[in-house]
Amino acid sequence: MPNPTEVHDPRSGGWVAVLTAATTTAILQDGFDTLEGTLLDAGTVEGLRPEELRALAGLDDPTPRAFVDLVTVAPHPLLKLQADGGVATVARTRVPNGSCLWRVDPDESRRVLTYYDGPAYGWRNGRGYLAPEEPLGPWATFDGRDYAAAFPAGETERIGLVAVGDEPPEGFTWTRPGISQRYVAVTELEALTAR
Repeated sequence: MPNPTEVHDPRSGGWVAVLTAATTTAILQDGFDTLEGTLLDAGTVEGLRPEELRALAGLDDPTPRAFVDLVTVAPHPLLKLQADGGVATVARTRVPNGSCLWRVDPDESRRVLTYYDGPAYGWRNGRGYLAPEEPLGPWATFDGRDYAAAFPAGETERIGLVAVGDEPPEGFTWTRPGISQRYVAVTELEALTAR
């Protein structure tokens, strides 16, 4: 896999999702890339300990650990957020490109475990990968065909289209076996939906 050219800053997301131990395992082992539920304003969580973060997110983790894992979430035009102060709720969607999974230890130290490089690559350094075949948004229609879609980290004027199949469509390049990607301007799309 080629290395990405974008900078993935773990503190760049406007929001963070606090994860259960089971969700972190699903990300690292299976490539789980679904985002849903409570998000916290990233600016309000700096310096908080794991138990404080779980409490603030209202997270009841059946197997809490001494540390807690967070995913940064940078908003994009198709991310359906309902915000009320420092807390937001997000409708079920795919994790945005550039989101980082980072661990907060009991001493408040933080370290990046991996980052999400979009549906064409998945979580970098993880063991598993989930092909974007279920109707988890965003999706785009281009040349009469529907594709999983994702804005590059920090961009909204172009979008990556992801195809699943034995042969890449015209203009697409392989990113992993059976998965190819192409970037196009949003203005070239026939439709773009959150689903």
